[in-house]
Amino acid sequence: MFAAEGRAGAAHDYGHERGHDLGERRFAEPVPVVDGLGVGDPAPRLRVGSWLKGEPIAGFEPGRVYVVEFWSTWCLPCEKSIPLLSALQARHAERGVRVVGVSVFEDRSCEVAPYVARQGERMSYTVAADSVLEGATAAQGAMVLSWLKPSGETSLPTAFLVDGTGTIVWIGDTHSLEQPLEQVLAGTWDLAQAKVEHGKRLRVRNLRMALNAQVREKLWEKALETIEEMRALDPSTEARTAAWRFAALLNLGRDEEVWAYGRAVLEGLLKDDALALNVIAWTVVDPRAPKRASRDLDFALAAAERATELTERRNAAILDTLAVVHFERGSLALAISTEEDAIALAEGAPWASELRERLELFRRALRTPSGGRVASR
Repeated sequence: MFAAEGRAGAAHDYGHERGHDLGERRFAEPVPVVDGLGVGDPAPRLRVGSWLKGEPIAGFEPGRVYVVEFWSTWCLPCEKSIPLLSALQARHAERGVRVVGVSVFEDRSCEVAPYVARQGERMSYTVAADSVLEGATAAQGAMVLSWLKPSGETSLPTAFLVDGTGTIVWIGDTHSLEQPLEQVLAGTWDLAQAKVEHGKRLRVRNLRMALNAQVREKLWEKALETIEEMRALDPSTEARTAAWRFAALLNLGRDEEVWAYGRAVLEGLLKDDALALNVIAWTVVDPRAPKRASRDLDFALAAAERATELTERRNAAILDTLAVVHFERGSLALAISTEEDAIALAEGAPWASELRERLELFRRALRTPSGGRVASR
């Protein structure tokens, strides 16, 4: 799952919150204030701004099962969930299942409809966009305020499974949706146990929030302890925290351990996780970080190139990381051309100016001696 701020520096940060103000704005009908929303609670209304694909859903019909997924155009894991949701909709359509994807946290809402159109049949389920008033932030949309905020869900993609009584029976990462859906349809879903598991998930989420704060404050020993607590509760969190484990080991100067761990996750646990590999590569070359005695730039290059390959050179932040790695290795011509590609993709983004400044730095370096870097090529 992914949550990230919308600026260049933070575009390299994996697991941080988007940083939007979650205060409410006035809607035609007030958005209900809910203290908490969880498994076993009635599902709120679908207060969307527009229906972009499929038949609009006026309300939850008795006897029909719904999947309400929250996603965004900038979220790479969300893109990976599209084929899964389409397959589930096709497989269970005759049983009355309705899948609806709700786009949220969109800083450039005008791009959502074209994005959906480009997906074609790959996105073969109902799609809607959140209702955001003029002058409000993306985090002040009606669906964010009535679903995500009260449930404490800040990462995407997140899915809510609503049963035939209009009750939320499961909340989680979309990629883990298939088994709960099958059991709900078969009538074998254990709601009491689901509440217990959801409680565990909430504890993991609270630990994740603590971890985010520890990373921001550079409390690396505490970060490692929190990562171990999360893994004890849910072993699958190792993949979601691997980039932070790497950062903690690197910043604590545990050189032999960090490079062995980095290569292990690059070849195994994270080999298909472009976002995490991007953060790992960025951690090695981050120009804001103190200079370190130990930097394996060959490893950073391997991680950045794999992230670039996975995203087919279509992600500006990942290309920016690759450009910085090339620069630090002395490959100035490659750094310049890669940064130019990143800037083209970031056109219109508020953090594009940071990339342009970096490009000028690279160009100045090309006009001067290499300063001890490997060599320009």
